[in-house]
Amino acid sequence: MEFEVVFLPEGKRCKVPEKTTLLSAALKAEVDLAAICGGKGYCGKCLVEVIDGKVSPLTDHEKKRVPKEKLEKNYRLACQTYIEGEVTIRVPDQSRVGKQRLVIMGKEPPVRIMSNVEKLYLELSPPSLEDPTADDERLLAGLSSKGYPNLKIDMPVAREIPKILRESGWKVTAVIIGRKEIIALEKGDTTARKYGLAVDIGTTKLAVFIVDLNDGTIVYADGTMNPQIKFGEDVISRINYASQGKGQLEEIRSAIVEGINSLMDAGIAEVEIARDEVYEAVLVGNTAMHHLFAGVDVKSLGLAPYAAGIGRSFDCKARDAGIAINPAGNVHLLPNVAGFVGADAIADILASRLHEKERLTLLMDVGTNTEVMLGDRNGIWACSTASGPAFEGAHIRCGMRAASGAIEKVWIDSDFRASYKTIDDKKPRGICGSGMIDAVAEMLKVGLIDTSGRIQQVGSGVRDGESGREFVLVPKEETETGKEDIVITQDDIREIQKAKAAIYAGFMTLVRKAGLDRGDLSEIIIAGAFGNYIDPKSARIIGMIPELELDKISFTGNTAGSGARLCLKSLDVRREAQIVASKIKYIELAAQPIFEEEYINAMYMPNSKLEDFPKTMEEVKAPRVVRRYVRR
Repeated sequence: MEFEVVFLPEGKRCKVPEKTTLLSAALKAEVDLAAICGGKGYCGKCLVEVIDGKVSPLTDHEKKRVPKEKLEKNYRLACQTYIEGEVTIRVPDQSRVGKQRLVIMGKEPPVRIMSNVEKLYLELSPPSLEDPTADDERLLAGLSSKGYPNLKIDMPVAREIPKILRESGWKVTAVIIGRKEIIALEKGDTTARKYGLAVDIGTTKLAVFIVDLNDGTIVYADGTMNPQIKFGEDVISRINYASQGKGQLEEIRSAIVEGINSLMDAGIAEVEIARDEVYEAVLVGNTAMHHLFAGVDVKSLGLAPYAAGIGRSFDCKARDAGIAINPAGNVHLLPNVAGFVGADAIADILASRLHEKERLTLLMDVGTNTEVMLGDRNGIWACSTASGPAFEGAHIRCGMRAASGAIEKVWIDSDFRASYKTIDDKKPRGICGSGMIDAVAEMLKVGLIDTSGRIQQVGSGVRDGESGREFVLVPKEETETGKEDIVITQDDIREIQKAKAAIYAGFMTLVRKAGLDRGDLSEIIIAGAFGNYIDPKSARIIGMIPELELDKISFTGNTAGSGARLCLKSLDVRREAQIVASKIKYIELAAQPIFEEEYINAMYMPNSKLEDFPKTMEEVKAPRVVRRYVRR
């Protein structure tokens, strides 16, 4: 039996079978509804109001995650509520993802243009009774005379050779991939028009770049939210969904392919080029995003020892991948390092030139998962830490993604009065990751919390809430809804502590496993969309990054996209990618007792080893509460 669900205020409607969750119905109706935990009931962000109709009883998850006053007003978690009849739902603004701010561009070093795509213009002699050489052989002979022997011809191209040669008066341009195969034959001289596509598949975002392969310029760049978010906003949720069967794997694969093609279509329309003039695509992403795009079974990524299904670089035809460039074009995926350090990390290294650094450098791509890479020209060590949920707004009472109205900057004065800045200067709806890092750092500086993260005395903005002490950051009168205060709770602070501790412990684990000295660190490079908006001083105060002079900390934006473009433009860099991947020493943190020790010590702010943060401690008024853990 099917029932109709109506979503307010849009009035969108859909029919779904009985026992479908409200979240699934929202996805079907294309209603904007946050689901950071992928529908597991943990994040509490898919809160909706049941206006009318019959739904399933409250679950234990809802009793824990939904405030009592909300439950009394018939608010439910959409992922935990099943439809049992016709129902009308209201989706409040706080539960919407909204238009998220995306970082598309990143720093990119200069490179010599030498793409995998070549175009050769030929003027051939037509056949005659004296020379009845077959058309394909005539074409191949002409190319061989220019230094391109033994080429293959893509079958659909071969079918068109007689027609194209004759219609063009035997003046044609051959498009060759990798000096191995003819993928297109075009009338006349088209050597001036040669394009490629670079794609960065992030867990949260999707970015595409159309590049002129003759001179390397970017002719189009755009991004959007990764459409796979509807299957879960974190990697593990998507792995779990895709692992249910071939149908689910293809469903999640198709979502990203359609997202890429949609951006691609917009790009070629804007710059007025034909789809068939885009001859190659280079894609990067973490290992899970890489495998989901390629349609590779991802079960192994969710189970110890988290081995990747494909490690080396990978090539296939565009028509086989479903990418809407020239059907015979090449799709190249950069190599992966391990289950949670993928092609995007390789792209970060290539763009930042970490493998050429003279002195020890820390490179971090901060996102849903943070890849931590430490090294120089003598070698690179790498690991991945689970930092993302809190930075993306999950498990934070008033948390949200970096969308319009999110608090992104926070200041607290000596009288504990808070001021803030929101994205797009809108009235505040909640607080995003960069705002949370600022808030915790400011609370530490003025003594609202001690170095263990515990909120201090009630008063001066601190009050007792349902789940412990909380600090009122924005009174309800200043918020967009005017209904609820935006607060920082004790649990919120713990979530940030766990996230920042994982990153710092990852760094220290690499230092110790490599036999290095943290004092030798000369530079910190922070990459990634989220990393681009972090205040380095705040990150240093809470101990998310090592203490280093601020002028030695740089932000490089989306270097994963930059690395993809480099590999699109240069075969030298593409070969370099495989060499770099083979030499990285990967550390699986789950198998390292050192990580446990460093993680526990990093839960303090900035750390239980206060001597490692002398300048920070000069600024901090927080009561010193530390207990150092040493592994026996």
